[in-house]
Amino acid sequence: MALSPAALLLLRGVSGSNATNTIIDSPIPSQFRIFETKFVANPPRSPLGLCEGDCDKDDECAGDLVCHQRDKHEEVPGCTGGGSDTSLTDYCIRPAGPTAAPTIALATPTPQPTVTIIQSPTPLNTTAAPITTTPLPTSLPTTAPTAKPVQIQQGQKETIFVGNPPKKPLNECEGDCDDDDDCAGDLVCHQRDPFGSVPGCTGGESSGNYRDYCINDSTASPTTSASPTHAPTISSVPTVSPAPSVQPSLNPTPAPNSVSERFKLRLYWSPNYNWQETRKETFWCWQCRGGCKVDKLIEIDHCKGADYFQYYGEDNSYRPFSNPELCVTEDGFDKESRPLRLKKCNGGIKQKWDNSGYSESVGFNFDKSKPWEIHPESKMDKCVTQMHHPKAHERVFIRRCQKPRINTTSKWVTYG
Repeated sequence: MALSPAALLLLRGVSGSNATNTIIDSPIPSQFRIFETKFVANPPRSPLGLCEGDCDKDDECAGDLVCHQRDKHEEVPGCTGGGSDTSLTDYCIRPAGPTAAPTIALATPTPQPTVTIIQSPTPLNTTAAPITTTPLPTSLPTTAPTAKPVQIQQGQKETIFVGNPPKKPLNECEGDCDDDDDCAGDLVCHQRDPFGSVPGCTGGESSGNYRDYCINDSTASPTTSASPTHAPTISSVPTVSPAPSVQPSLNPTPAPNSVSERFKLRLYWSPNYNWQETRKETFWCWQCRGGCKVDKLIEIDHCKGADYFQYYGEDNSYRPFSNPELCVTEDGFDKESRPLRLKKCNGGIKQKWDNSGYSESVGFNFDKSKPWEIHPESKMDKCVTQMHHPKAHERVFIRRCQKPRINTTSKWVTYG
């Protein structure tokens, strides 16, 4: 028998496991068709179709599709199969907005329409009031107390995923933001981990993804003393400093590493790496594209001896040797379109970096003989990377460390 238009919408848009995710003539409008996620290649040889991966950026997706960055078991908007996908594969999807495809459940259409019978409500008994009885209290306390419930204040908004990247400034409790610039007005971007709560919002505790949400910074509750004292505490015995030593220490503290010698930052290479289908050693270093001036971006290129390849470290910041008044500054994360840039040094947190390697060293110190990762001090789960197997003039930006580590592009060494 002929299916109704409503029933036709329940059909899938893929005819087989090896089908390419391309739109063909069909009675189902293309914007409503659902495809299963499909891994093609990394890097892809041609623009990827709807629900195909592994993409790293929007340019690798066909037409107006965008690259959806995801974590393990994360659903892919408008596609099926992401929840069972244990890899970190990213897929091309339709951009978020009014034209985004709605999710349509797969089902077999019923031959007859479903009829819902609505019964009349039970009349209220206005003559008798309900009687609530309290059970007798137990004589002993329970040995397994209930878990502390999640405190939800009246009037809190539910967290809502809008898009990544968002197409407009996000309102309170909306995500996925990367920094405060993605939020409307005075709202700030709250960085969270899976199942992390969102101040002033509900829903974060039940969400296992890495989405970040815009919040009102004033919703944070101030810390108050539980039982303040009536009078200030006065010590009965004054503190007396010990007598100074008459001889210098046999183990003086080392000089602070505030300013380093100039160096080049090279992408770490190992003989077992297979970059761009070759195991031949290559040399890729940071450079200031177009000269080390304000707003110039950081990218990689074949290492050379020019000044714009040379940097030094001071006060946990990276500064170009040719223009030490500028600092390498973060500009959001997870997007190649928001690379590291040079800005006037201001001592801000976006210009502070932490290097971590195989040793116990912390802060800005590093062992030149071993590779190490560069983390922004405010986001220690993020790594500085150019993401995929290196090519000339690729931008350096910040991304969650899992995928750069898989792609062997999260580590750096000093060179020359």
